[in-house]
Amino acid sequence: MNSKRARQKRAANPLLPIMPSPMSNPRPALLPPLALSAVALVFSCLGSSATALPSAQPVSAVPRAHPQSGKPDTIYRRNERTGRVITLSGIVLENSLTQVKLDRNGKTASYGADSIVRIDWGSVPPSYRDGMTYRRRSDWAQAVTSFRIAATDASTRNVLQADARLQACEALLRYGASDPGQFAEAAKEAGRLMADFASSSLVPRARAIQARALRLTGDDAAAATAFESLYGEGSSDPATSGYDRKACLEAGLQAAWCHLEAGDSLRARELFGATKGALEGLAAGLSGGDPQVLTGLTNLAGEAAMGEGFCLLAGGDASSALAFFERTTTRSDTAPGARYAALLGRGEALLALEKLRDAQLCFAEVAALEHTNPDRAARAVLGLAQATLALGDGDAAGAARRWLKVISDSYGDTPSARKALVLQGNL
Repeated sequence: MNSKRARQKRAANPLLPIMPSPMSNPRPALLPPLALSAVALVFSCLGSSATALPSAQPVSAVPRAHPQSGKPDTIYRRNERTGRVITLSGIVLENSLTQVKLDRNGKTASYGADSIVRIDWGSVPPSYRDGMTYRRRSDWAQAVTSFRIAATDASTRNVLQADARLQACEALLRYGASDPGQFAEAAKEAGRLMADFASSSLVPRARAIQARALRLTGDDAAAATAFESLYGEGSSDPATSGYDRKACLEAGLQAAWCHLEAGDSLRARELFGATKGALEGLAAGLSGGDPQVLTGLTNLAGEAAMGEGFCLLAGGDASSALAFFERTTTRSDTAPGARYAALLGRGEALLALEKLRDAQLCFAEVAALEHTNPDRAARAVLGLAQATLALGDGDAAGAARRWLKVISDSYGDTPSARKALVLQGNL
């Protein structure tokens, strides 16, 4: 009976589902791996029997307390000595790169920004609450509108205005998967946040969104500059106050990819090497720490290590690139990040050398099994379309269109989406 009343009450009020924490803002599987039908298509095209594939792995999220209207804010603070996370309630007065100020019953307490894990907002305006509701429904257009209203509402607290602006940035980035024109809007929105709230702790995330959005518009040179600037905040140890060193090093890796796309393979090679060394050093310093964090660092370092092969490929030396990637794929102790990057590179080298069947096999393995890096999975699907067209078997154009539709349907917010649209327009 109680559960029945609860269902009736929830149906009467669509806002009752509790809002996710605006600070953690996890993306529940940035993009899923290929649909089962697409995976079946991989192996049917190759004439191979499909093995069982792992299910999609959602991005893990910190368990969260949910903000409700009328309640104070809650900050989650990590004790530097014990590592334990404790919760503190009050009204957040400042949320900057250096500190968080909290009003606790009329007394102001200050905490170092580096110790803050997350903030859950208590009292929020209706527009912000609506934005969170639309976000849960993946209605990105309405979410953007609502968050922009909250960000410009003079009655909204300054710290919450900044958060609403960030939510609008992220919603625009997600909206761009179905409407690519929104990527440019995401870059502009991030710029507004950086200008209006220059000292906010949210600026690093805004900078990362802006750089990513620029890359998705196809402006690789501008994206490389933006990513490299963010990388500079954490290229030395310690990182600039308020910046996460791992995130900054990952930005350096993204800068390398952008430089490579923009035709500057020399700078790309330098950044691949520098980020690899820094990531390995960071992982060594955290030895014995959180296994998930260490695995992430190892995978990023492995991806950076493969940069040399992609630089060779960009320089037109497909044979040397193939030999480079094959040395990695034959090793049994290779980290997943390096293994899938090497398989992708091997496929692209084989495609360049017109060894199309072998290229298809490499692309198929990455496309079907890579579920942690959507950019890499989408690039492999694009490679399948290109190899299929080059082979010209049967209905090659129709098969290629099916591959390209996988990209538009599931990987619309990856760099390969623009290339897929161009290729599709030529069919």
